[in-house]
Amino acid sequence: MNTTTAMDKQIKQNRRARSRARASSLVEVLVVLVILLIGVFAVIRVFPLGFTFLQNSESRMRSTQLAHGMIEKVQNEAANLPNAIVYSYFTGAPGSYTRRFVLDEDPDDLSGDPDSSYYKDINKFRYIVGEPAKIGLPTPTTYTAGSIYMPKFGPIFIDSTVGDPTNAPTNDASRKYFNLFLAVNSAPLNVSGGSSQVTPEFYRNRLAGPQSCLVDENQDGNGGAWILFYPSGSERVFTIRYTKLTDNLDDEANSAVAMTEEITVGAGEFVWKQIPGVGANDVILSRSEVVTREFTRLARGTAWDQEDPYQYQLISENMDQASAQSTANPGIIAFNPIGARFGSGQNPFRAYVDYAALDWHIIHDDRDVPAVSAGSNNEIPVRTTLTRIKSLDYINPDNTFYEGIFQSDAINPNANTDILVIRLDTGAILNFGKDVDGDGTPDFNGRPGDYGLLKAGGATQQDLDFWVNTESKTGSYATGLIYINSSLVPPGTPIRILYKASGDWGVALTKAMATYRETASTWPDTWTNVSLDPLDATQDRYTDTSLPDKFWKASAANVGQLYFARTELNKSVVVSFLVRSSATASWQQSQPMQVAIDTPANYGVNNVNVAYADVTKRLKGLGWDGDPDHWRVAGTIKGATAKSRVIWKDSLEKNAPWRIQDLDTYLTQAVLQ
Repeated sequence: MNTTTAMDKQIKQNRRARSRARASSLVEVLVVLVILLIGVFAVIRVFPLGFTFLQNSESRMRSTQLAHGMIEKVQNEAANLPNAIVYSYFTGAPGSYTRRFVLDEDPDDLSGDPDSSYYKDINKFRYIVGEPAKIGLPTPTTYTAGSIYMPKFGPIFIDSTVGDPTNAPTNDASRKYFNLFLAVNSAPLNVSGGSSQVTPEFYRNRLAGPQSCLVDENQDGNGGAWILFYPSGSERVFTIRYTKLTDNLDDEANSAVAMTEEITVGAGEFVWKQIPGVGANDVILSRSEVVTREFTRLARGTAWDQEDPYQYQLISENMDQASAQSTANPGIIAFNPIGARFGSGQNPFRAYVDYAALDWHIIHDDRDVPAVSAGSNNEIPVRTTLTRIKSLDYINPDNTFYEGIFQSDAINPNANTDILVIRLDTGAILNFGKDVDGDGTPDFNGRPGDYGLLKAGGATQQDLDFWVNTESKTGSYATGLIYINSSLVPPGTPIRILYKASGDWGVALTKAMATYRETASTWPDTWTNVSLDPLDATQDRYTDTSLPDKFWKASAANVGQLYFARTELNKSVVVSFLVRSSATASWQQSQPMQVAIDTPANYGVNNVNVAYADVTKRLKGLGWDGDPDHWRVAGTIKGATAKSRVIWKDSLEKNAPWRIQDLDTYLTQAVLQ
């Protein structure tokens, strides 16, 4: 009995030991599981950060690619650089817009204007001045045969009346209004000296045709300044820019004022025309004149004058021509093709185009249709620079639907598109006027066809110029791959692809003015104050109707400073100085030297934002004696730098900060000249 009891006790103890062992194993397993879960959660938390890091790295890589692409384009086409890209501001309503140039804006200020959907971030500096267009051999179009040109940074911002190609100016007032949005001028005329006291007939053989003129600068004090143009059978409008030295016929150091005037010459006129802004005791600074002739705009389809090359037609219409609110136009221009005969040697006949870039957030990809094997439906794939293209069903960060590449307040949503492709050789908008959606009526917004319907045998799709794959994850909008119909757009055809990408990507070019002209130091006091908020002085904006192509010099003793508009901050210029040496008591001219406009400041009675370059050390190195009247700039100042700027947002949040990628380049001496 005792033996049995002892055995039972032993058995129970063994069971309890095994039970404890099993309990211990379960706890250990649970502990291990908890540790594993903690590790898994830690790893999972790393993945979003890793994905974010990879996405940011990809964005940086693409921004560098875009910035280098813009700079390479500038360097490869240096001879075709515009004279300037400046801050512009349009106010008003269709038919009564006004345009001003903003002068006090800091170039790194990306804040916007609540009253303008366009004046914000890189869209502040978007007015293109003097973009050269080579006038070559004619290309047939639907409306006319002309030398076709599309602005490098189009589409353009343009009033609906001006953007109607069937319209043309009818009087001087409408001509000036049309020129607010699209102005075309000649290359500078060849300027020679002459005397208004001599009859024009004496100079007839000295004037080398319509691309030359003579100027009497009043250096001999004959009562004012005059200009003589070669006679023509049509009325012409000329613009003359010059520097006036006031109230002194002998001292070029006297007060200098930059002047810009228009002079109209009637048909057949061959007389000396007085330059109104030059008084009897004023003189024009020798060789400071730049004279250009305005091109005449004709209604689309009008016959060209066979003797006058200074003519152009707007070929493309506003994208929503039926609406008076429409301001988006591809900006395709045709020039009178006889201009191709007016070139000389290696110098082609050129026009210089002024316009406002519509929106730098519209990405431009210029491509040639590649010579590769086409698909079964003659399709050739072409890849865009950016992926994640915004489609018309894209949802914006503010939970609204994306309406297309053109601003929603400037176009009817039904007239908008998410991808636009234009032939650069003919100016034709692909798919424009074709039945893209298959409803039996033509569409006039250039929307892409559906590649899926094409592959499924869609009959209406076979007649289209290009298509996109609308599949959400692997289609064209995600991968940036579109398909060109090579039977209608053959390999080698130059095209421009316009689109916007997720992240609000924008690519812009800014540059120093080609030339800066000296003006009086009271210039900032003449700027107009456009107050966005009368109760907040920081919201004051100072503007002017003329370009910021001016500078003035300081007059303090032993201090040499060159002042510019604030928009020119962080740009570099090339300047030559005239300095009176304390050692020789004579004036000496320096070699051209590069100077940075690197200091912000406030100036004038309005305490407005300006920028300046301190050149004191440069002047003293040339022997300057410190007298403020003993130094000045020799002639004009040349702009020396251009910069590409890429901005984007990594986050999908509405108020995410802008990322910025800048890339600077120096212009060659050939361009400076």
